[in-house]
Amino acid sequence: MKRGNTKAKRGAVIGVVLFGLLQAACVIGFWTLCLIPGLPRWLFLLFAALALLCAGLVFPVLLALKQRFQELDALENIDSVTLYKEENIMMLVNIDYIPGKELEVLGMVKGTVVQSKNFGKDFMAGMKTLVGGEITGYTEMLNEARQIAVKRMVDEAEKLGADAVINIRYGSSAVMQGAAEVIAYGTAVRFQ
Repeated sequence: MKRGNTKAKRGAVIGVVLFGLLQAACVIGFWTLCLIPGLPRWLFLLFAALALLCAGLVFPVLLALKQRFQELDALENIDSVTLYKEENIMMLVNIDYIPGKELEVLGMVKGTVVQSKNFGKDFMAGMKTLVGGEITGYTEMLNEARQIAVKRMVDEAEKLGADAVINIRYGSSAVMQGAAEVIAYGTAVRFQ
């Protein structure tokens, strides 16, 4: 998992660098417009404000990068076996019964996550749409999101004292360009 985290950190940094270069180009462009001789004052103020806005957008992105690094550092303690341990510690099925078991229903449980890729991966995915084929960056994103959603669902079921989650379903939806919500839900049950 550490190798994947390093790759994810590198991708996030590349995305921030690309975004920073784009913002720098905008700042230079707007400031160059401010230097036009005979430019009306109101237009100068508009271009200067846009240049400052573009420069200011870098700071929230840097804060988001810091938060992403913290998320990845937290995941670094979890190995790939742990991500799939839910299937080993709790029975997960997508049918509404478990053959040969008498069940006590505890209630519905769910896990949800909104996941996105970085600017660089989004850009490359856009380029891939020109030629077609699988967009592996998004496939990886959705697989990771499903794992996180299942883990959160199982954590909720464990709090109820469940032995299994039956009738599991998955759902996903686009929240914004390049970001998807994934939800896993089912019925927590205890064996009698």
